[in-house]
Amino acid sequence: MKKKDPSINTIIGENSIVNGDIKLAGNIIINGKVTGDIETEGTIRILQGAVIIGKLVGKDLHIGGQVEGNVIAADKVVLGDRSMLRGDVRASQIVIEEGAQFEGKCDMQNRPEI
Repeated sequence: MKKKDPSINTIIGENSIVNGDIKLAGNIIINGKVTGDIETEGTIRILQGAVIIGKLVGKDLHIGGQVEGNVIAADKVVLGDRSMLRGDVRASQIVIEEGAQFEGKCDMQNRPEI
């Protein structure tokens, strides 16, 4: 039997719909739809096909789906090749892969406050 990856604390599945804010301390993977802000001290991973309408705040953000809202990362934001972000980015580092769509402003600081 495979052991569960201890670095993943929360998973929102493909057919899940969440209306409301999510606040947690660990890492989260989202493959469904969330309408509300997501805030964590860990990593937020938005998979391809996921839709988020709200602000994202975390240590690292990996976006592969659609996000409408501002994003703030203490460290890094990665926009995957099929991602779409409509909102402003504040992070120490940003990676935009070829094919990603980004509409907003980018503010790169040494270590943004979250």
